[in-house]
Amino acid sequence: METKLVPGVGCMPYPAYRGNEPYIFISYARLDKDRVYEEIKRFNEAGFHVWYDEGITPGNEWSDAIAEALSKCAVFVVMLTPTSAPREAVLNEISFALDEGKPFLAIYLEDTELPPGLRLRISRKQAILKYNMTNEEYEFKYLEAFTGFGLKPAEMQPVNTPEAVKSSDEVTIKQLDDLAAKFLGTNQAVSQTEAEKTGEEFYDDSPEDAKKRANGDLVRIDGFDIEHGLLRGYYGSEKDITIPNAARIIVPDSFDRCRLFVESIDLNNAGKIIAGLFGTFSNCPNLKTVKIPATVKEVTPDMFHNCPNLTVYVRKSQVSSDFEARFTGKNIVYLDE
Repeated sequence: METKLVPGVGCMPYPAYRGNEPYIFISYARLDKDRVYEEIKRFNEAGFHVWYDEGITPGNEWSDAIAEALSKCAVFVVMLTPTSAPREAVLNEISFALDEGKPFLAIYLEDTELPPGLRLRISRKQAILKYNMTNEEYEFKYLEAFTGFGLKPAEMQPVNTPEAVKSSDEVTIKQLDDLAAKFLGTNQAVSQTEAEKTGEEFYDDSPEDAKKRANGDLVRIDGFDIEHGLLRGYYGSEKDITIPNAARIIVPDSFDRCRLFVESIDLNNAGKIIAGLFGTFSNCPNLKTVKIPATVKEVTPDMFHNCPNLTVYVRKSQVSSDFEARFTGKNIVYLDE
């Protein structure tokens, strides 16, 4: 379906999605529609299919249309405000989604006190406090949630193809650059002392990280700790790892905990690699393969220090001019040759 503004329909941003692709169901109070339509527009232009109540065909029973859309949706999103939280229609939609076991995300547009019954039912569900975030933080948070639920923007190109990233991804790359710049402002390199640590202490959160985890800012997915798109570390024991879709930025210590045993790394959907002082993949003696997706714009030899058995799978357009001369691994395979 083309995503064009709909003439003569008030501020309705896009037609509600009708099709067989996975889509997001938006639950909200009609009194909040101006703010909610902004979010629908944002999600739609990011490439996600969205269904909301403007999609009900005239003549259809309201309850039947809602139930059908809910039963077929891939992800349920409720926009919470002091107006929407007590609305019976919103509460009914939430109950239906929870009873159906739908992937659930609550987006708080305002600081909202929930009714006790609702608070009990969704207290353990994923939530985003949009009112307390910058636009950049908010965008990373909902992209992390949607991709974690298995959704993929309709226009996003598969990352294992040799073609260049489409222009629709350029905004995301710019946002990755901005977030990476913030990271470098306070974490320009991993200290050697930290890099040499081993043992259970790596699995114990600091008070700051414990607070982040409680707020949902730091999450663990398949053994990976991820904070607003930053891959903080891997706590599993697999030798062959593929990072989750939610991890978009690889930071210097992302693989610190597994560097002695990891054998292959597929960066999957990553968009930015920060080399750091010791190299992103430094001192990995058993590392045999690293697969770089098309979404990564720049790859330098500094990222691969002391990895003698390493073969890097990459595209020529991604590597720096001195890459071949300074690469100290075993082999380079150019995916576009």
